[in-house]
Amino acid sequence: MPVVNGRKILVIGSGFSGSIVAAILRKHGHHITLIDKSSHPRFAIGESSTPTASLILQTLIKQYDLQDLMPLTRYGLWSENLPEVGVGAKRGFSYFFHAPGDLPETTMGHEGELLVAASRTQAMADTHWYRQDVDRFLFDYAVRLGVTSICNSEIVFACYDENERTWQVKFNTAELAEAFDWIIDASGAGEVMCRLSNEDKASRPDLVTNTSAVYGHFRNIQCYDDLLIHAGMDISDFPFSSDASAQHHIFTSQWLWSLRFDNGVTSLGLVSDLNRDVAHVDWSTMLTTYPAIQSMFQDSEFDSGTRSLHSSARLQRLSSRGCGPGWVALPGTIGFVDPLHSTGIAHALSGVERLAEIFTQDEVSQLAVNQYTEAVYREFRLIDQLIAGCYHLMPSKRHFEAYCMLYFTAAHNYETCRIKISGNAGLPGIFLSDDVQMVELIEAGYHLACEISQSAQWEAPELFEQQIRELIGPFDQIGLCNPNARSMYSYTANL
Repeated sequence: MPVVNGRKILVIGSGFSGSIVAAILRKHGHHITLIDKSSHPRFAIGESSTPTASLILQTLIKQYDLQDLMPLTRYGLWSENLPEVGVGAKRGFSYFFHAPGDLPETTMGHEGELLVAASRTQAMADTHWYRQDVDRFLFDYAVRLGVTSICNSEIVFACYDENERTWQVKFNTAELAEAFDWIIDASGAGEVMCRLSNEDKASRPDLVTNTSAVYGHFRNIQCYDDLLIHAGMDISDFPFSSDASAQHHIFTSQWLWSLRFDNGVTSLGLVSDLNRDVAHVDWSTMLTTYPAIQSMFQDSEFDSGTRSLHSSARLQRLSSRGCGPGWVALPGTIGFVDPLHSTGIAHALSGVERLAEIFTQDEVSQLAVNQYTEAVYREFRLIDQLIAGCYHLMPSKRHFEAYCMLYFTAAHNYETCRIKISGNAGLPGIFLSDDVQMVELIEAGYHLACEISQSAQWEAPELFEQQIRELIGPFDQIGLCNPNARSMYSYTANL
């Protein structure tokens, strides 16, 4: 039921999470203004969804009657019902490990590759979100529901009135200030409310993961499976096409993502571990160092939307606060870790889910807002360890693979818990970040990874694999870290 005398709420940022929370709160009777410093369509990354994200989105659709968004939950539904919105099929995660000079190859024992399924069929597959289409679609959806949009505009002044318990906000596109009962910050790296609240950046907590990225959108990228077949490799036991997945090409201290969309665009990004005392190769050097990668690019060209490569400084950030009097931020604004495990969309949607629950009550509880932000910080610490350990172990395929099983264990158990719960009562923290036993096993695994990385003792991976099997044992429902699987995991999906 809509709330009585709906509040005036300002949502900053019209990416997918800002637009979805704006749509939900507008349907619930609030008066929503959605402001953005630019307009749609626009280039964006953070494109790979997961079963966790799909489960959360399904819950939001059911609870808040967002049926127009149902196609976004499955590749089959999306490609059939929203062909105008760019999408790619994601059957799971694929990893290929490369040494300098290697050509495309596989082995009988899959010593150089790892495939982990996330869905049983192509129709049920997760998706890659072509963000410039998806973000525009969701923004237009929010506007159709009655959300007031202000594009190409920025906040030039904001002041909280303690007596009235409202924000006085002035935009550079308006003469007069407006009053808002609450502000939800979905500005991402812009961190608008932290900036307006005069955050002391020196007090920011740090993240262990330490990476940067170079990335862009391309056309005419060769499918890696085709290159393997052309090289005479047998890929008949791959549980799915590695090109219909979040494809990772792993080097010693770097990796390349490859995400394919049905519109012919491929998103590619080279991520570098800044913690390692090695010379990181740049994009062109990567192509000459790794012929298997170079062969993917033999006919490539930049997509019209990105005429050149984009580059980042350090990717990791974590603000010192996620809320304040009359404002709260979504996870993507509070911080970011890394693209390695595709956690971004799911984490953002989990924030939308929790803030929607808080703001659809008759009264907004400041205690609930504070508890939400505390949970987000716990989640970032957990995700940070899940990812940082992989970078520690990147020089060794078997160590890296074993450590990845911590993420798949956490994700699968979170999804299992959600499926068993009706409604959103008592939902677990994302990746079971509020489960003491899960948190402890991930911390233990991370400490093991640090010890191995510091000693550089890569000669006995079977010991580390056994240690990981013992850690995840109480939670492992699907036979992860199993040597008999030979790095090909076909049955990890809940759906």
